[in-house]
Amino acid sequence: MNLEELDARITALEDIEKIKKLQNIYGYYFDAGEHDDIIDLFSENAVSFEGGDHGVFFGKAGVIKFFREILGKMATPPPELSLHLVIMYQPVVNIDPGGKTAKGRWHGWMCGTRSQEGKPIQTWGHGIYENEFVKEGSEWKFSKLHYNVTFRTPYEDGWLKTPFIGGTSDDPIKPDAPPTALHPYPSGYTVPYHWK
Repeated sequence: MNLEELDARITALEDIEKIKKLQNIYGYYFDAGEHDDIIDLFSENAVSFEGGDHGVFFGKAGVIKFFREILGKMATPPPELSLHLVIMYQPVVNIDPGGKTAKGRWHGWMCGTRSQEGKPIQTWGHGIYENEFVKEGSEWKFSKLHYNVTFRTPYEDGWLKTPFIGGTSDDPIKPDAPPTALHPYPSGYTVPYHWK
């Protein structure tokens, strides 16, 4: 292996770690409701954001629409009762040839509090992230974020009894396209892998 090949391998390994860090930062910002900071993690040329039952939002404008106008205004329990924790694990990140784009997959495990009929309830959730990234200079950004919901259930019920709660059909602001990332248990659906 010559120095050029070794340098390329080191760069690829560093890029994989940067992408893992980006995904984890997204999780921390999501937990804390820091929506403007999340928006900054997306490329100006972002393709789309899709999160479960919310639908598809195209481009950076769609990312802004979702995080500011929908999620930012969604009914939540009062701060003293609010909790949202997403744990992302089992990452698989692959840098595409040329080193300027990449794809990554994670499990997302969630526990939290949400409002239902004006009352806080505790929930469990799980889904799969299959995301795309773009390198801008030396910095990686989200190009496409896709989160497929496996279940979102009241803590007391579990996914056998109540595999999915949610629904955003009452939102006055609509997505750019209907959801494709909602295949709750027991559908048996597997989010397609980005690798062969």
